[in-house]
Amino acid sequence: MPNEFDFKNYKSIEDYGKTMEGTKYLHDLYLKAVNHPVRRKILTIVNNAKKISKEKLFSILLDENVINDEFSLNYNIDYLIKAFCIEKIEEKSKIYYEITQSGKVVDYL
Repeated sequence: MPNEFDFKNYKSIEDYGKTMEGTKYLHDLYLKAVNHPVRRKILTIVNNAKKISKEKLFSILLDENVINDEFSLNYNIDYLIKAFCIEKIEEKSKIYYEITQSGKVVDYL
């Protein structure tokens, strides 16, 4: 059974779709991303905002007691990026996040 290190160089959904193992791995990753309560909350916030700065997202999550440190934010954001649910955008030394089509599933959960 392949693990995440077998797919470390994959950069797009198309890369994963080239093999059955890649497709299964991405599907499992996606399900874990959207079914986790913290990540689901992040998806909801980013989806409602369309585009949100990392600072603003962190502030909202702290205020709502969803997370309690920046490590938790980074871990969950990285997971959502890896699952193609959100995109990271860097503009003028600031980091923003936008929802992807895959991440919009939060509208239906």
